[in-house]
Amino acid sequence: MLRLKNFFVIILFLTIIFELLSFFIYKLNILEIAHKPKIYLSQNFVPNDEWWTEENKWGPWHINNAKTEQKRSCYQATYISNEIGARDESYKINSSNNIILIGDSFAEGYGVNLNNTSQKYIENFTGLNVLNFGVSKNFGIVQYYQIYSQFAKNYDHSKLIIFFLPSNDFSENDYNNWNGSKRYRPYYKKINNENYEIFIPKDAVKNHKSKTKKIKKFFKDYFWTSNLFININYNYKIYRAKKKYGNDTFSGYFDTKLDQQKAAIYFIKKLITEADKDTYLVSIPRLQDFNKLNSGENLEEVFWIKSLNNMSKNIKNFTFIDLIKYPILNLEELYLKCDGHWTPKGNKWAAEIISKKILKD
Repeated sequence: MLRLKNFFVIILFLTIIFELLSFFIYKLNILEIAHKPKIYLSQNFVPNDEWWTEENKWGPWHINNAKTEQKRSCYQATYISNEIGARDESYKINSSNNIILIGDSFAEGYGVNLNNTSQKYIENFTGLNVLNFGVSKNFGIVQYYQIYSQFAKNYDHSKLIIFFLPSNDFSENDYNNWNGSKRYRPYYKKINNENYEIFIPKDAVKNHKSKTKKIKKFFKDYFWTSNLFININYNYKIYRAKKKYGNDTFSGYFDTKLDQQKAAIYFIKKLITEADKDTYLVSIPRLQDFNKLNSGENLEEVFWIKSLNNMSKNIKNFTFIDLIKYPILNLEELYLKCDGHWTPKGNKWAAEIISKKILKD
């Protein structure tokens, strides 16, 4: 009995030591990912993994009227959702001259505060109000169509902006990449050359968490020590990825499978038809896309580029804006060094290009 008691005393002592050490490491701002446990969060703040949900037919969204904070080595951002869960101010006052923005984390404004998002810069440049329906967590073109047709289109607007990220939007809803996953999100299935079916797997679970994730969630909610494991796991994943794939040279612009390109074009056309409004599709390049273009790849011969260019010529209310055609001298300044999303400068760069097209029309 005495040995058991001593054992628990030692465990408690070590836990306190590790917690104090982890807390001081957190305060020193030397971690790549700085995580504050749920029990220490300020009022109205929730953990990241609770602010983003996965229970709607389009998959990821945000809980209503809540805040969360993200802290990485190269940025610190606060995300606030409104009464419908959008990362934006209230939509209670809605004008027919509004713009709806849909897309993934680039539209949502991942890694920057609200005033430094492309949405806010577009509002400043155009004088128009942008309703932001962008969301992170593996959001692809099928989900763009669904969140617009099932949710966003119910709000008055005269224009639609679609942020399209070739780096992963082609593959996000290809079930071949997610086979076996129980996440509650939609995928496409090819019926024939003219048609695709949208489905959610029968065994998908809303806000799915495996037993392992539930245990991790407990430690993340209550212990500072979770920071050490989060960062060790993060660096291990990077190490494995580099060992398996080498340098990240994949370019969504040039290296995407043709069948994924065709599926994306199908759903983009479907979305334009559903909206029946002035629609702007904005293609977002990564650094590796710029690198491949500069190395001599022929942009105009890529299937999806040719398709969107033709659509832009032949569909009156559709405009294709390809940001890869607007490079700046120092491209690295557009992207967060530790993450790859836009910096405030990157958001402003994109917004200025988009706004000029909108005002021209």
